[in-house]
Formats: sequence, C-alpha cells, structure tokens
Amino acid sequence: MSTMNAWLLTWAHASNEPAEKLVAILPARRSDRSVAELMELFVLRATTGAASAAYYLHRRKQIVYKAQTPLVINRVPHGNRILCGHDPWLYGRVVRELKVDVDHEANEEVVSWREPDDFEFEDDSQVLIHVAKLGRHATLRRPNRPLSKDTATR
Repeated sequence: MSTMNAWLLTWAHASNEPAEKLVAILPARRSDRSVAELMELFVLRATTGAASAAYYLHRRKQIVYKAQTPLVINRVPHGNRILCGHDPWLYGRVVRELKVDVDHEANEEVVSWREPDDFEFEDDSQVLIHVAKLGRHATLRRPNRPLSKDTATR
C-alpha cells in the first residue's frame, strides 16, 4: 500500500495505558470543523447513553466535551489538530506517510505514520514561525478486526 496524508483519530489516556486505540481514518481534505463534529459524536457515543445523545441532538452548544480546535502549541495555533473529551480523550490530527499493512501471521494490522510538526514563533514579534520539532514516526499494531472494537473504555 502506498502512503497518504489523512486525518487520524485515536483515543489517548493520561495514565500509562496500553497503545492508542484507532477510531477512524478520514480524508486529509476534510475541514477541521467537519472532523470536530465527528469527534464530538464519537466522544458522545462512547460516554453517554441514548437519552443523552437525544438530548444533545439539538443542543450542540451544551455538549460537555466540545472539540478544541485549533490547538495552541508553543503559543502558536496549530490547525489540523483537535482534542475532544477528558481521559480518555480523542485526538485527531492530519498525519503524513500513513500506511496500513497486515501481518497475516499475527493477524494484526500495522498502522504507521508521521505525526505533524510542532511550530514556534521565531521571536517576540509573533510574526514569523519555524519548525520547533519534527513530527515523529509512529506505529500502532492492532488486532485485524473492525475499528468499532477500539473503544474508549480501558
């Protein structure tokens, strides 16, 4: 499989939990807003029942865990990165070089990608920015099963 850029959505935990759990892979061309709405839905689905989901249907502004976008890192707004939820939370970002292979012997999928770069301002004028930290390569091994099995629960 060739590599691609894509939105990658994973559950993350504050504690030393096992590896991230994959929620979705979406086209990189999707807007932050559309991805944020999906993430709010995924978090709502993972943390509430049908009564709450129905309640928030027409009260989106009252949703407890609103998606945070854009993220601010080193005082610089970083687009294409979104957080939603609270331990566990859903982390969405546009990654590069996404590739999914299947290890048939282990019956696992091997998902690899490069995380986005972090930026910072060059000086106090806060006009020019530069790359503060290159995005790291990451790999996630997961059972070869439907993504819906990777839930937020521990």
